[in-house]
Amino acid sequence: MSPTSHPEEYLDPRYWNPQCSNFELIDWAKWEAQNPRASIPAVFDPPQRSNYNGPKFAPLWWWSRSCYFQPLPCIINSCCGPKGEKELISGGGSGKDTPLIFSKLLGSNADSELVPEPLRNKLLWTENNIAAETLISFNRWAWRPQTNEGRVIGLGSIGTDWTNDPNCFGVGLSFFLTTRFTTIQQSPDGKWIILGTFSDPTEKGEVSYVHMYVVQNGDKFQNWKGETMDYVKPGDIIRLTWDTTNPYECRPEELKYQYFPRTVATINDKGGVVKHDGNYLELLKRATNSPGVCCETCCYTCACSMSTKERFDFQTSNISDSQIFESAGAPPASTMVDRL
Repeated sequence: MSPTSHPEEYLDPRYWNPQCSNFELIDWAKWEAQNPRASIPAVFDPPQRSNYNGPKFAPLWWWSRSCYFQPLPCIINSCCGPKGEKELISGGGSGKDTPLIFSKLLGSNADSELVPEPLRNKLLWTENNIAAETLISFNRWAWRPQTNEGRVIGLGSIGTDWTNDPNCFGVGLSFFLTTRFTTIQQSPDGKWIILGTFSDPTEKGEVSYVHMYVVQNGDKFQNWKGETMDYVKPGDIIRLTWDTTNPYECRPEELKYQYFPRTVATINDKGGVVKHDGNYLELLKRATNSPGVCCETCCYTCACSMSTKERFDFQTSNISDSQIFESAGAPPASTMVDRL
């Protein structure tokens, strides 16, 4: 795909209306009947803090800055990887300038008024996500208006405007994500956004569901340290995973993954990309700090001395400054996808 084009799937009705056996046009009354808001804990202690369990996580292959098998991942990515661009989060120097990577990832959309407000004209940092992915923009996905009956209003490729770490984990993930497309549905009251991700839109495929809750006035959250999360404001989103095969599952005991994406850049009224100073400075700190445990980790190769939660903290506190990605082209106009 050329940098100025969009995936041909954006104009394929099968991707807007997948025939996968578990694909659902959401019955929002049924969803609200599950009382999903009550399933979001007021204390943010994400389930993935316990994911780094077992001997397979003792080698630091999963770390964002992992040196395992380098420079092989970088060579593979530069030669045949689907995400051939690479920039630094610290590309703005001292933090006074907007990093070049932000401008490459956050492109304008002629139909931006159709993008749900929590995602519109924003670049998001996936803070506390332990996967090898860091920055996400939905802005150059294809969007169309909502209907009274409800339908898929957005379609996007995870292969573009979605960064990965340049290590083995990240480069491998980038190949997998290239084939993944995501539908977006939004509740009538605007409080919920449900994403359905798949590779095959036919009956043979299966949708994997991810939920987003839009923070409302009066919502308060603390982290597992007992600290108030003052940076979480109304209009921000919470990313949640319950049962990925069932969009109506939201029982508290089924919560498997959770984090609060943070807006690190926006598009202003003049069309320019500007960074969100507070969130960006926290991102910059974690991308450029020194972990300080070289001896304890045998030159950052072994996590045997760390507990499961210490591994989580190590992963999320010391992310990769370097990111690989593919910039998206301009999406098709809403008038072109409205009839699909």
